[in-house]
Amino acid sequence: MYPAAARPPAFAPVTFEDGFGQRRHALSVAHEPLEVLAFRDDLTSVSSFEFALRDRVGRFSNFQSEHFARIRAVERLGKGGATLALISDQVQGNRLSEILAQAETRRLPVETDAALCVIRQLVSAVAQLHKKPELWHGAIAPERIIVTPNARVVIVEQVLGAAIEQLHYSYEQYWKELRVAMPKSGTGQFDRRTDITQVGAVALALLIGRAIAVDEYPMRIGEMINGTWALSASGNIGPLPAPLREWLTRSLQLDPRNPFPSAVEAWAEIDRVLRYSDPLGEVAALESFLKRYQTTAAMKAGTPSSAPMLPRPTAVPRSAPPAQTATTPLPAATSHTHTTPHTAASPYMSATAYASPTPYTTVTPPSVTTPVAVPAPSVAPQRLVMPQPDPPASTVTSPVREEEYSFDDDESEEVDSDMEKSAGMSRSRLIAAAVVLIALTSGGTIAARKFFMPAEQPAAMGTLAVQTNPPGVSVVIDGKQRGATPLSIALEPGRHSLELVTEGDVRAVPITITPGGQVSQFIDLPHTASAFGELQIRTDPAGAQVSVDGHTLGKSPLTAEGLAPGQHTVVLENELGSVTQKVNIEAGATASLMVPLTASRGAGVSGWITVTAPVDVQLYENQRLLGSSQTDRIMVPVGRHDLEIVNETLGFKMTRVVNVSPGQVSTLKLDIPKAAVALNALPWAEAWVDGERIGETPIGSVALTIGPHEVVFRHPELGEKRVVTTVTLGTPTKVTVDMTKK
Repeated sequence: MYPAAARPPAFAPVTFEDGFGQRRHALSVAHEPLEVLAFRDDLTSVSSFEFALRDRVGRFSNFQSEHFARIRAVERLGKGGATLALISDQVQGNRLSEILAQAETRRLPVETDAALCVIRQLVSAVAQLHKKPELWHGAIAPERIIVTPNARVVIVEQVLGAAIEQLHYSYEQYWKELRVAMPKSGTGQFDRRTDITQVGAVALALLIGRAIAVDEYPMRIGEMINGTWALSASGNIGPLPAPLREWLTRSLQLDPRNPFPSAVEAWAEIDRVLRYSDPLGEVAALESFLKRYQTTAAMKAGTPSSAPMLPRPTAVPRSAPPAQTATTPLPAATSHTHTTPHTAASPYMSATAYASPTPYTTVTPPSVTTPVAVPAPSVAPQRLVMPQPDPPASTVTSPVREEEYSFDDDESEEVDSDMEKSAGMSRSRLIAAAVVLIALTSGGTIAARKFFMPAEQPAAMGTLAVQTNPPGVSVVIDGKQRGATPLSIALEPGRHSLELVTEGDVRAVPITITPGGQVSQFIDLPHTASAFGELQIRTDPAGAQVSVDGHTLGKSPLTAEGLAPGQHTVVLENELGSVTQKVNIEAGATASLMVPLTASRGAGVSGWITVTAPVDVQLYENQRLLGSSQTDRIMVPVGRHDLEIVNETLGFKMTRVVNVSPGQVSTLKLDIPKAAVALNALPWAEAWVDGERIGETPIGSVALTIGPHEVVFRHPELGEKRVVTTVTLGTPTKVTVDMTKK
């Protein structure tokens, strides 16, 4: 028998399966719950699939959000590394696909407010993703969206898009085999436009209260949008608002004149469309729906199948749902197509034509004289042991050697006792269930030791360091006040909830503490809008006496704080003279005033220059730096100015003459020159620059504006490589990559 330190971990059965593969739960060495997606062999047989997947995981390594599950790694598992697996943090909650399937099967209506709550969070999360350069999901679907018990939306497996792009399926194939929605009018390329199409498909499924069927996308989507109705909490139905229908049409790329290019634009529009709705009411509606969903799930688990079904389980007393819903494992599927069952739909949902051809039948609830007890499933603290169905007669069970899978006697007795009490199983059935828990149905054993728990270890405390901009923000960890930032605190290993509380806002960040490890969080928080403004005052030469609205503030340079919005009078005095300026102040903004004091008393002596350029440039006059294009306005004396405009890094230099009038702004607009760039890839590749296709390599010369550019090389078998290069005027720019090297 193996010692405890070498005993292999126990794996839960398959918790979910779709066209991508099977998911199982496991534990890391720090007792952190993980989810393992074992990909189908026919997907990973494409040589560039794994390369693209690993590259995508690397690109997401610095992206963190409470609305996206953390991706740990890509591993080769099983005997000889035959199974490619994606390892992620496990998210507690229910998959949206399961929620929609149960809502349809059990006639549980999805109120429009509850659907909008999920849609708001989904679009906001994807917009946050799209703000990062070159990040997109590519496989957004109800199967990859988790709704947590506290009504929060978490998106999982966000690295799949680049990998499945290597399959080069048609849009029909992507939908039928993987349940991935693609724009019908697209080029087959996965990008942010693909994401927003998939977001639109999820939104439509939520509003109709069921999954979109295989034969409905994309041919019947337009009809479904027009046939969708809104459902209120009281059960009343009405037409879906026209702006929301238009938003769905633009998201699903059905309007070729005005589709959303990314979720950033879709989020701005949905925020405008729903500006008169009640976000708090939407959250309450979703929480109420989740309680009904959990109640019906508990009733299904604890009530005989012959018992009549209640349309609305309002007579069932509310009981706290378990932290994790246990899903009974399914036998291995013989087909990779995931089909949602279609039964008669509720009249509270959308048009019956899209719900089911079967007419709705009203079910009269039986008289209930006593409260119905809903038993809560028993969940072990760290792992779930569940009985498995007997294998079919044709299934051949591989023999399990005693030296490969061994259990301590104490653990076996504990498992036997728990199982005998809960299910009355025989000892032989218990042993068979334990063997199934540690064996992969694909024939291999997950043995990635750096992710899975090898033995029971004494847990050492970890450290959390939190800093914010601005500092002094209240910190709440697991519901308890722990102080203000900057803060360093010792925590027990495991998952924790970090909340940063400011006036009128709470920022939630999930964190994971490892034994003896340290986690650092630096978070920029939005500054509370101030009712006052500031004015930065500088003079040339410095040391002038400064007065604002008749109040003497000191000598320049200085910053006048707490100024009310509106116009203020600034008086600057030195031995050379006095200058009076009128300055407009905006709430929450900082204005700047630069005044040269070299003229006679009372004269209007200054104006401004503003520079518009696609790259940063510096402005010099008589070899003296005046400012840069990053400054909103540069104050200069009135008259003629011979300017030298320079960007030394890019080798750019030019001269311009500007005439400045008193109190006026002179605009200087610059045209940036282009330079030749050579592109090449081994053996060859398609070249894209800043999202525009240039052609196939080798490309001897292409004219690009000086400055930074992103070059993407794509090969159908060798994957994709991205290079950021800076084009200058000094030396010719050459970009060369070897596609055969990882």
